[in-house]
Formats: sequence, structure tokens, C-alpha cells
Amino acid sequence: MLGLRKFPYPYQAMLAISSDADHETLRKFNLIHQFLNTTKMTPMGRGLGLDVADSFFMYNASNLPGAIDYDGTPIHGELSYFRGTSGEVLDGRIIDRYIHCGWMDTMHTYGDFSMRDPRQTMFRRTLAAQALATLRAHHDFVTVWTDHGNPSNVDNFGSYGVRRFFRYQQGANPNSPYYHTDLLIPYGVRFVWSDQQSDVFGHDSMLYPIRLPDGRRVWGFWRYTILGYTRHHRSEWVWSVDHLSQQLSLANLRSIERRHQYAILAQHLCADNEVRPLPENGISALRMLAHEYRSGRILVARTSRLLTYNLVQRCLRYYVTQENGLAVIHVTEVADPVFGTRPATLADLRGVTFYTTDPARTQIRIWNVPLADSLLARNPSDGYAPSIMVKWYPEDHRDYSGWT
Repeated sequence: MLGLRKFPYPYQAMLAISSDADHETLRKFNLIHQFLNTTKMTPMGRGLGLDVADSFFMYNASNLPGAIDYDGTPIHGELSYFRGTSGEVLDGRIIDRYIHCGWMDTMHTYGDFSMRDPRQTMFRRTLAAQALATLRAHHDFVTVWTDHGNPSNVDNFGSYGVRRFFRYQQGANPNSPYYHTDLLIPYGVRFVWSDQQSDVFGHDSMLYPIRLPDGRRVWGFWRYTILGYTRHHRSEWVWSVDHLSQQLSLANLRSIERRHQYAILAQHLCADNEVRPLPENGISALRMLAHEYRSGRILVARTSRLLTYNLVQRCLRYYVTQENGLAVIHVTEVADPVFGTRPATLADLRGVTFYTTDPARTQIRIWNVPLADSLLARNPSDGYAPSIMVKWYPEDHRDYSGWT
């Protein structure tokens, strides 16, 4: 055996678009994901057939001014599981559907609590408990959390203690009435974007450990949010759709291919209030990304899948034996240094690629149970060696926006 390939064969890099739910309306969401995820004809052209998932709010308590769609929809029309901060279901059935089909995979905190006066907040611990109980009851399990908004969003927690500004983040402070990570982490969140900006596009690994104020540990991950800083030390944000062409420049894409890196783009795909929610230069940039994917260079994956793969590829434990002329790869566990070692599962192995001198005479077993050949692919040399892999997830181009 010659070891693990960094990315699923034949790809040289891996990229996700991590979009925040700000100003998300059902109209904009559906148009965007019909274009990104399906291959049907859409108002923005033929769909790209990419695996891109979005984020969602459980509540909407924002009182910020201004419209959030071309028809004048106000902020209270933002897509939200519950109406306001009540227990009345608003868009919950729609969000359930999109979590189950994979068009949503990230909690953008519990909701939009951004207020005109950032010293005020409508968040309460009881809202966290209600949200998580509801998600569990509907089998809505997500592993990714991204912090959101201004200091009214006291349920943020990823960067508490990093510097003075982040003192408002109370979600992991056990002495705060806004404490909730004792509920969130047992629910199943594993990966957290902690409101840390970054001007680095590609990373050898997206993951780093975070120790929270309550002693719990989670995985932090990086997102590409800024080009850099002005001479006045202000951040040059690039996480709106008008900057997609800068984020997805050919130079950036070629860089991660050449360096064999991961990238996660922070975005606000529903940021624009136009009839066609994506601008033409952004559409062109996304088409170029789709070309890199179809050409076998960059694997485009939803955020949760990229992060899980990154973790497993780093932490997978296996050994090799020779049996009756076969090389047998025995996969045993994922030695996760943050959440603890656990037995490996088939879901963990999606995309995992082992270099081997003779794929036809190589077998993969999980705890001594051989994987069916239908789950495997045997690949020619990529210039280094041949390989055997557990197949990546099958493409799903269905349009889920019309399902009931």
C-alpha cells in the first residue's frame, strides 16, 4: 500500500460555497439553487448541477430597515422556520425539506437577531431549546454552525475571548443567560465558523480546534471573507454575490489545484434584491467553477461534506494485510482529536482513496466486513500510482423547489 490520496480521485482540490441566510427569501433561494444544483433551464441559464448547500434561520427578530427583495419585501419576510421568536411554524416545512434533500446543511446561528440598537437582543436560551427540540423531532440533523450579524446576536460563541469586540458572544459562557452550547454540541454540531475573517483562499486543511469558555471543544473552520485590508485597516469584504468573480478568479482556482488545497468561500447568495438574484459576472464565475469540476480538477461539495471529508482524511486509521494474493485494507476508526475516537462508518469513507500497486487485487473492509464492489472504484494512475476508492456521493440534480 502506498498511502491515502489527499482528495477523491481524480480531483486535485476541493471547494465549498458557504452561504449565510441574510436576506434569504424563498423566491431568491429557489432561483439560486435551481441554477446551482439542477441541470434544468433557469432564468439564469442552464443549471450547473453542483453540490451546493445553504444555511437557514430558525427565528427572525431583526428590525433593521430596508427591503430584502426586488418587490419591497421587508426584513420580517426573511425565510425563517418560526414566525418571529414564537413557536408558530412559518417556513418550517420548507426548511425541513431542504435539510433532508441537502440544499441546506448549516445553522446560521439560531436566527436573525440583528437590531438597529446592537445593545438590544431578542435571543433567549428557551429559543435555543425549542429550536433544537424541533430539529430533532423532524430528523433535521446538521453539523455546521456559522456565527451571524451584529452584537445583538448574543448566541454567537466562536470567538468569545479572542479580543474585546467579541465579548458580546455569550453562547458558550456558562454564566450567561444566553448560554446554549451545552445543548447545541450534544445535538450534533461539530464544525463552527467563529466570525474570524480571512484573506487566505486555499488551505492545506480547513480545520482547527477551538476550546470554548465552558470547556467544550469543537472544530473551527476557515472561510474566505476578505481580499485584505485598506491602508486605514478596514476589511475589504468579498462575501456578496457582486464579488463572486473575485473569489472564483481563475488564479484562485488554479492556485488550489496546483497546491492541492481546500477552499471554503463565505457568501451571501441572497444579498442582491434583483429579479435575477445573481449578477452576470457571478454567473460566469460559477460556470467556470462548474467547468473545473466537470474537468475533474476541483471537487465542489456542500460545506458539511467537505469538512467531514477533511476530518476523516486526516484522522482515518487502517492497516493492511495480505490474504490469498489480495491486499486487504482494514478500516477501523476515525481518531478525532476533538470529539474522540469512534468506529469508522461507510458515510465516513465517501471519497476516501487509497493508492495501491494493483487495484484489481485490493479489497477494502470496515471492521473485517468487505465493501461491495458497487461501492468501489478502481482507478488508473494519476501520475503517482493507481488507486482504489469508496465512491463519492452520487450526483443529485433534482429540483426540490417544487416538492410538497
